[in-house]
Amino acid sequence: PSAVFLIPSVKILVFGAGAVGSLLGGFLARAGHEVSFVGRAGHLDCVERDGLRITGLWGNHLARPFRCYRKAAEISKNGPPFDLILLTVKSFDTECAAKTVAALMGEETILVSFQNGLGNVEAITAVIPENQYLAGRIITGVELAPGTVEVTVSADDLAVGALPGARPRQDPEEIARLLREADIPARGVDDILAVLWSKVIYNCALNGICSVLEIPYGGILDRPDTKASMERIVHECYAVAARKGVRLHPPSSGAYLSLLKEKLIPSTASHYPSMLRDLKKGRRTEID
Repeated sequence: PSAVFLIPSVKILVFGAGAVGSLLGGFLARAGHEVSFVGRAGHLDCVERDGLRITGLWGNHLARPFRCYRKAAEISKNGPPFDLILLTVKSFDTECAAKTVAALMGEETILVSFQNGLGNVEAITAVIPENQYLAGRIITGVELAPGTVEVTVSADDLAVGALPGARPRQDPEEIARLLREADIPARGVDDILAVLWSKVIYNCALNGICSVLEIPYGGILDRPDTKASMERIVHECYAVAARKGVRLHPPSSGAYLSLLKEKLIPSTASHYPSMLRDLKKGRRTEID
């Protein structure tokens, strides 16, 4: 592994400082790292003025300082490159964002993406060398208000892993250790694609139903029709994965449904999907 993460302070860029990006950047800043944000002006104006307030399941904190940029073009290319870039944009912005951050990376920079959906990995690796890229999965619910993020649910640790066959400059477990030392629950994994697919199936099974009916995740199990729809969706997702040759964990749709019903849904029963908020506000969703 590169020595870059053996030093006390790491130079980090969070590209897409919305709910998830702000949460991760906030904890990393509290741990003493030099964190820069690229995000929306309304939110970053509050962060610059008052710091970032973090509330909810991960405790109450005030994080500062940050370098805040409303556009990537504001970032100077003349200084030392970032050690670590966290890509946390919506999936429909991935292609453009990957091209932008590529210009901000040095030879030792590591890019880690924490996003929903399929297709992000392919869009990123079209412009970023695989040995400088790690994929991540987050299954934590975060609400954003200007200057504030609230952790509402957390179903599992963050997962970080290399793509099959890649030889990354940084071991995924070293990135996970960096996150853990900042009080972010995280682990390195050997099968990141299976983990990403598992999150996709989670989103497919729950978000559409709950958004259309405006119910929390736990409400799916209260009705025979919604429960049956969820089961059909999971079976279909597993059929698609099998046709594409993707090996999933757990290995069968029946086992995944047991995981959903016994662990994942109960631990997030009162949570409403972010897709519902996007629909109510007329914002573009990540359905594609």
